[in-house]
Amino acid sequence: MKSIKIVIIISLSFFLVSCSGYQNYKGDNLVISAGNTASINMTADTFGGYDWIVASNSDETIAVFEGKETVNGEKKSDPAEQILKFKGLKKGKTIITLNYVKKGDLIAHKTRTINISVY
Repeated sequence: MKSIKIVIIISLSFFLVSCSGYQNYKGDNLVISAGNTASINMTADTFGGYDWIVASNSDETIAVFEGKETVNGEKKSDPAEQILKFKGLKKGKTIITLNYVKKGDLIAHKTRTINISVY
């Protein structure tokens, strides 16, 4: 029983330490007409192994992630521009959460929320 408490305390400590660099940004708004696509540009250190990924979509019947295009900087060390595309399916609202993660890491370095309205 004592060893279980120690394991829980150590696990909680590691979790809190790993979240100390976690940044959460306020949401961006994106308006799309049904059947069309819209995009948002995000800066990413792809050379360092970072990437923006879709973590969640509150209603996939309203809008979906269509894909991503990466435009690299002039030098390898320059940040890249990632263009994330979303398609509006039907009238309504959905919230998409993006995570900025490094390959191999389990916890996001940053998050960003996209509030999508489809008309």
